[in-house]
Amino acid sequence: MASLAPAELVERLWARDSTLWTGRDENRWLGWLDEPLRMRQRVAELEEFAAGTVGQFDLVVLLGMGGSSLAPEVLRRTFESEHLHVLDTTHPAAIRRAADSLDPARTLFLASSKSGTTLETRCHLDFFWHWAGGRADAFAAITDPGSELESLARKRGFRAVFAGEPTIGGRYSALSAFGMVPAALVGIDLERFLLRVEEMVEACHLDQGNPGLELGERLGEGWKDGRDKLQISPIPGGFGLWVEQLVAESTGKQGKGLVPVPVDEPADGLDRQSEEARVTDPYEVGQEFYRWEFATAVAGAIIGINPFDQPNVQEAKDRTNKVLAGQEPPPDDEG
Repeated sequence: MASLAPAELVERLWARDSTLWTGRDENRWLGWLDEPLRMRQRVAELEEFAAGTVGQFDLVVLLGMGGSSLAPEVLRRTFESEHLHVLDTTHPAAIRRAADSLDPARTLFLASSKSGTTLETRCHLDFFWHWAGGRADAFAAITDPGSELESLARKRGFRAVFAGEPTIGGRYSALSAFGMVPAALVGIDLERFLLRVEEMVEACHLDQGNPGLELGERLGEGWKDGRDKLQISPIPGGFGLWVEQLVAESTGKQGKGLVPVPVDEPADGLDRQSEEARVTDPYEVGQEFYRWEFATAVAGAIIGINPFDQPNVQEAKDRTNKVLAGQEPPPDDEG
């Protein structure tokens, strides 16, 4: 894409103009732009749910993978909560250690999957459902409307089912119910948190002094200059883990993309660019989620790819489902 003036780029992004990227269905996946404002309308709902668990549960175990688990993990670390455990592995030993350390009478399980069919999460849910004796009051779910997980949760009578926003992809869901339900459960003041995010939303409407635009332009123009390796300075809270997935999975398409590399590697190579997360107070982390989401969308426009699809991830999911259904053989371990 030819270079655009900042004002035009911002205007077209907020207008949901899919031709800013590849002209396919990008306009269908921009719900994250306005999600912080929608979530402010749900603060009372989420805080009422969290208040109802106080005194009943000592620990919340989030069952999720990837986009459903990384933002809650960043929030857990940033706010130094001991009330939330994020389970994002299917390693049998890790699952057994978790089960052995939990009190089934004092643990709330939160199954989190946008599609409602994420295999690892459904396996987690099946295991802990039986382990906890099928106590529906000890389970809640976050999933998009109409998913298999929603149907299962309602059939079993889960304590609560929270609807995700279907126009947001998983890795852009940090400021949706997938991040804000866990945030409420660890005691974060959601009104304060989201007000800070709204400051960033307003700033990202500007054509001058726009933090998301400026970051995205640096990322995209750096890529055009051959600097396709991105180093993100570490900060407490593991924010870099979330950024790595967002940037790599969003921009890595068609032989293009930005590749996050470890910060302990040399930063002065001709193929390197460095950025930092700006979180000096825990309540700034929401702003930073939004700044990097906006920047990744801008960088995608400059690189010329769709930053919202996930062709390789979806292909892997489809192949896994075929293997499990017996429709094709498993991959050769020696291959």
